[in-house]
Amino acid sequence: MKVIISHDVDHLFGKDHWFRDLIYPKLWVRSALEALKSEISWRECLLRFLSCFQKERHRLGQVMAIDRQYGVPSTFFFGMEQGLGMSYYPHEAEQIVREVRERGFDVGVHGICYDEAEGIRKERERFEQTAGFAPCGIRMHYVRFDQNTFRYEDAAGYRFDATEFDKQTGGSIKQPYKVGAMWEFPLTIMDVYLPQRFEEARRETLQKLEACKTAGIDYISVLFHDYQFDPAYSDMSRWYAWLLEYLANDEAYSFVSFEDAIRELEAKE
Repeated sequence: MKVIISHDVDHLFGKDHWFRDLIYPKLWVRSALEALKSEISWRECLLRFLSCFQKERHRLGQVMAIDRQYGVPSTFFFGMEQGLGMSYYPHEAEQIVREVRERGFDVGVHGICYDEAEGIRKERERFEQTAGFAPCGIRMHYVRFDQNTFRYEDAAGYRFDATEFDKQTGGSIKQPYKVGAMWEFPLTIMDVYLPQRFEEARRETLQKLEACKTAGIDYISVLFHDYQFDPAYSDMSRWYAWLLEYLANDEAYSFVSFEDAIRELEAKE
């Protein structure tokens, strides 16, 4: 099976959330409740509190380093609009977007507008104006989509979308398919939909991989949010490091980018 790894860049800088949204109050309350229920340690709770005062909230450098270590041609999706806790502006992401691409990784749009053709087109154009190159593809923030989303994205000129996700089951075990000229890559595994304890997350991940094997799935899509590669989220950091090592050492799996997967799929048409 081929494995596609990608990262949604929801946060960049600490200042993004001080006057633009309510992320920090929600984080404080949620972290305190999780610590009280022993779902996270009080050390992790404190680190999450303190993270609000850090200059950078992203962990892109660390994630790119471990992806490079295991030979993962991952894709990073950046927001070009604000909403649902993603509050940085395109110009604030410009330099980082270019740095990620210069380091050899693909970069796409983390979309906000999912139900309006014009909004989808404008976000794509904003990416090109900001980055100076075309996005490789798109994934919608909070994996939102309706019956028209993929058709609108195809009309906007995207090569692929990586949004489709079954929130009820916590993943989509489904082959890639075409919508017009665009490829849709259903999302198989997402970090925040797994149990947040390492052993439970590892066990569920192995179950999902086995289910994909049984179903004959050729391409598995995995999403890991870069901000979780941090001591404040120790179990999920450990899970991601374990996942890359596990996949790299099992001959049944190989890493591939969305672009290479598209070339392979179209060669079979």
